[in-house]
Amino acid sequence: MNFEAPEDIQGDGGNYLTEPGTYHVVITAVKDGLGPKGGAIDGFTFEMDVLAGTADGCSGKTHTECLFAPNLTKSEDNQTMSKRKLAAFFIATGVMTPDQLGKAVSIDVKKAEGAQLLIKLERQMLKNESTGKYDVPTKFLQISYSDMFHVDDPAVKDVPKNKDALGMIDKIDRHDESWFAFKAKKGSAKKEMVAASTSDFDDL
Repeated sequence: MNFEAPEDIQGDGGNYLTEPGTYHVVITAVKDGLGPKGGAIDGFTFEMDVLAGTADGCSGKTHTECLFAPNLTKSEDNQTMSKRKLAAFFIATGVMTPDQLGKAVSIDVKKAEGAQLLIKLERQMLKNESTGKYDVPTKFLQISYSDMFHVDDPAVKDVPKNKDALGMIDKIDRHDESWFAFKAKKGSAKKEMVAASTSDFDDL
């Protein structure tokens, strides 16, 4: 066969998001109880299309993430992190309201389909066996702590957004700055969970 060889054999990730950054996305599918390859998980997978963001050429890219229910065999800190990630996603997508924080709630994760949010993705790191630190970069991205934000969150007001897409959101789902006052609450039990003007929604 005649073959015109490419200059390299490394792809650019096709239509998948490959660069860390903060992105305005729309949830295109939520797979409750399923992993990205269809296997059963105690959690859900959500797929998203990028509408805008901090990386050049990101619009139109896709990305997939999984969120898991708290693992009761893990430490309390580990379980708390899982809860924070879930709550951040639920509030950002509008399937949960801030006044439900601290309560037992029933969530239909499928209702997040079609929702827009802001999400911060970082490079996934592997453990360096010689140092014990997680500083070996991979080609994969992951959610930075629990950095997922409602589109109107003041914490991401300067992140590029798709104005046309924002215009398609129902007015009932848009909020002014006062709606985010829950992130400024103080108190020994919530101090680390709701730091208002930090960039990390990990503090939810």
